[in-house]
Amino acid sequence: MNRKYKFHPGMYELGENEKFYSDMEARGWRLKKRGGSLSRFERAEPSRARYRIEVYSPPFLEHSVLPEEKIAVFADCGWEYVTDCGNLHIFRAPEGSSAPEFYDDPAQQAETLKKLKRDAVWGWVPTVAVWAVWLFIYLTLNGAGKFAAQFQTSLVELPPLFLLAGVLLLQALYLRVRSAWIITRTYRRMKKGIPLDHSPSKRRRVHRAVSGSLWAMAILCGALLVLQLIVTRSTDLPEETADPYLLLADLGAAGERTSFIGRDSSVTYSPGLLADYWDMREYLDDPSGMGPALYQDVYRLRFPAMADWLAEALMNTASLSRQENFQPMEAPGLDAVWVSHRHELVAVKGNMAARVTYLPSDNFDPQLICAALAERWTAG
Repeated sequence: MNRKYKFHPGMYELGENEKFYSDMEARGWRLKKRGGSLSRFERAEPSRARYRIEVYSPPFLEHSVLPEEKIAVFADCGWEYVTDCGNLHIFRAPEGSSAPEFYDDPAQQAETLKKLKRDAVWGWVPTVAVWAVWLFIYLTLNGAGKFAAQFQTSLVELPPLFLLAGVLLLQALYLRVRSAWIITRTYRRMKKGIPLDHSPSKRRRVHRAVSGSLWAMAILCGALLVLQLIVTRSTDLPEETADPYLLLADLGAAGERTSFIGRDSSVTYSPGLLADYWDMREYLDDPSGMGPALYQDVYRLRFPAMADWLAEALMNTASLSRQENFQPMEAPGLDAVWVSHRHELVAVKGNMAARVTYLPSDNFDPQLICAALAERWTAG
């Protein structure tokens, strides 16, 4: 194998990068290309070499290509131009050569880091601003309550996705804070006349441990997400079922099953970390062409204490009703029921919770639906 890829230190760890490339060449791997996270090396005779990084921050809207005349000046001094990545331009010279350091005065070199420091400290602001504007528009149109409720129901249905997002967000925050601290510290030391440190610090061991732990958590969450997606299945609705959702036949409706707007009668089952979840829809045909339709979101929760919390979220995310449309109703065999005049209800019993929508409204009978749910959930 004449080619190797390795993760390199972060772009703000200038001294760490220089020593990393020198050590790799001493082991017989010479740098050829640097990417965002990986560097590409090609096999070569082990040799001692110095690597130095020039930070070039061009004027606004100009490409960060190092001017040819600057490359020529460095070449005349004995520095070979190897590669670049963003604002970083990497040079190499054999160990023991007469190639001088780029800067005699560390304070002079610190001036090249100003933009890099500014980007590290403030580069996150545009991204956060875009998300803040999006969130403001969404909350203005939908309200904070509905946003929170959608988050809650999605969290119950697909928790690995939110765990993965949380870990990745934490990792991004950690890397951003660490990068800002490193480049600010380097800049301040240089301004005081302290040369760039080319030796790895003990703090990098801590960084490897933290970063490795976050990556391990991300991989685990990703694996759980993939596993849940694999075991989730959608099937045609059975004629009979022992699962905790109702069929129109359980409510006395009769007719041939049909489709509506290209959607067949079906059920999707997703076992998850916090709940088993059934998303069901059923359509029946009748001579009027307006046969009954039944929609249900049913949850078997791992923790019964989540039931009331989830019920509130289900009311807030109902398709046809607003939360204020739901009113409590007594129903034997169920812990709590809320009914909307827009032919929807939310029911809770123990660790079970469901939202039921029945169309058309003329046939909506909350008492009949609650009795059927109580019987089904008691039997289950």
